[in-house]
Amino acid sequence: MTKYQYFVALIFLLFFIGITGAGDSLAFDNVITVDYDKEMGPVNKRVFGSSFEGYKTSNRYSYGRTDYGTGVWNPKVYKSVPEVIKLARGIGLSVFRFTTGNNYDWKEAIGSERKHYKFGVDEFLKTTEEIGAKAVVTIGYVASDAQDAADFVEYLNAPEDDLYPWSRERASNGHALPYNVEYFEIGNEIYNPKFKVSPEEYAYKYLKYYKAMKAIDASIKIGTVLRPSNIWNRRVMEVIKDKIDFGIIHIYSTPFSTLSDKMTKEMSYSEILKLTQAVPVINNEVEIQDTLKFLRMKTGKDIPLAITEFNIGFSQSKPIPYRHTLGAALVNAELLRIFMKPENNILIANYHHFSNGYWGMVKSQDDFINHDYQKPINYIKRPNYYVYELYHKHFGEVLIESDVKSESYNIDRDKPYMQRMISKINSGKVIGSNVLGEAWKIKELSGIKAEENDGVLRIDFIDPTKFNYFHASKKVKIKPETYYRLSGYIKTEKLIANNGIHLMIMGKRGLLKKSSLAMTEMISGTSDWQYVHVIYKTPKDASTVKIMARRIGEHGPLKGTVFFKDVKLEQFEPDTHIPFLSVSASKSKDGNKVYLMVVNKSVDKAVRSVIDTKDLSLSDNVNVWILNGPTIYSTNEQHEDMVKITHKKVIINSNPFEFIFEPHSLTALEMKKVLN
Repeated sequence: MTKYQYFVALIFLLFFIGITGAGDSLAFDNVITVDYDKEMGPVNKRVFGSSFEGYKTSNRYSYGRTDYGTGVWNPKVYKSVPEVIKLARGIGLSVFRFTTGNNYDWKEAIGSERKHYKFGVDEFLKTTEEIGAKAVVTIGYVASDAQDAADFVEYLNAPEDDLYPWSRERASNGHALPYNVEYFEIGNEIYNPKFKVSPEEYAYKYLKYYKAMKAIDASIKIGTVLRPSNIWNRRVMEVIKDKIDFGIIHIYSTPFSTLSDKMTKEMSYSEILKLTQAVPVINNEVEIQDTLKFLRMKTGKDIPLAITEFNIGFSQSKPIPYRHTLGAALVNAELLRIFMKPENNILIANYHHFSNGYWGMVKSQDDFINHDYQKPINYIKRPNYYVYELYHKHFGEVLIESDVKSESYNIDRDKPYMQRMISKINSGKVIGSNVLGEAWKIKELSGIKAEENDGVLRIDFIDPTKFNYFHASKKVKIKPETYYRLSGYIKTEKLIANNGIHLMIMGKRGLLKKSSLAMTEMISGTSDWQYVHVIYKTPKDASTVKIMARRIGEHGPLKGTVFFKDVKLEQFEPDTHIPFLSVSASKSKDGNKVYLMVVNKSVDKAVRSVIDTKDLSLSDNVNVWILNGPTIYSTNEQHEDMVKITHKKVIINSNPFEFIFEPHSLTALEMKKVLN
């Protein structure tokens, strides 16, 4: 297409939009631009992973995991279930995690004398080989020590030789060649209070694992359990330094810490899922980038992240199983878009989990434990499965740059449930100047010395008798029901404090003057100046707020020094608008096809958009596949084809061209490049 033809087509298109746009979003307000020539690198296929479960619990269903792998394994004939293998291969799952937990003893899950754990180490690896996927395994932090971990590496990866007794054990169990497992996790969510493991305890034991395992196979990659935006990370990294190949974080997207009965009564299913779709954009991607930045600062190098569990964050089945809805699939599609971005440096990502169980993306129609496997077993594909099918069948090998201008919805209107998420927003506009003008008001405490010099507050925790510290503060007048950003810089020197030090803003609300508060990230250990911030909305009846240098906790230890500088409180307008459309673009390896993957987050509105591939000439036939259902909360639990993929062909007569994206949908477009 010549520049003249391009110009004429654009004028015609704008005229056409002007006379046909009523009833839908105006295309002028929604534009997707694709730059064919700007390659971002190969598509990282290892973000398209999942997991099989093999851990033991106290209930009957435990055997469904330990013996049947939640449906992928038939222990009666010592074979995988072909229907499940076919489903996994059919969507190109590239990496599988063996979800076993901290109490898993791998030595109980090998050999022929097992009463249970019949879907054990060798069985899991046999299934990954059949699927054509890489394996991720977890070291049982509670059940094992460094020698057990080294033995495990030897069992998996050492060549069969008398020098390696565990390799002989592997060969006797039917696999003479090494498995060559690359990815190892040290523990699983070991920060959970039920394990009673401190960050330092974990870190020192981790270093023993790291040394022992690398001594057997230096090529393996070992991951450290991290927790986004949490003091756990700082305390762990103070100990392990640069002895880390990848960081491990788990993402369960939800705007609510719990989904209470009150919320479900006040909000419709659609409203709940609409808010949840905002979480990857305003929270999860920010946490990923903050964690990468933190690891770079602590290690002096770029450390990738492994998202070894991710899903929507609702763990309930009533009134509806949100985790199996179309809305959940759209949230996970958005996460995959984020994981693919090269700047987010994601090594692998595993949807939790593949078959049956609580989160499975496929579900057997009858009991997989008692099924007669001489007959085929039928499986239902849940909406999350179809996201992977679209990416596997209708997305290219090379990422290319794209940009989207889109209408949006405002999550600030959905109060108070989004305030926890809004508090973490980075983007927005400062209105006015810093309202903190006075000096810190300091109350003396035994064993603590605090003073302010040249605008820097220094607090020395020498030998305190009280550990709940809030005794350096500022009080300031504010406007009610107004957003403010509290920010500043914190530096620490040998600060030993379980909960760390942070800035806090607190106001009073209601007749009983209950506290309303927000706090920045906690800092501990030894750290150079770190910028911290939090967004806070003042209560409607508040006239003042209190800013504090804060350490929460009634118990020690608490020793070391902390500094605060450039602490500001500014009126702030956070960007709480979530674009309806989000886009990933790619092209085939030979460059002959261009692909778009587009999420429309609107729960009730079709979005009319212009798609502009610039100077690229396209065939007039565009193939389109759409994942959708009657509502955003539709599931396939009762009717297996309620949410499904439909295909259609669209004829285009120009570039740019127009397309209407259905409400609450994931759309794949395949366009062919042609010569001018």
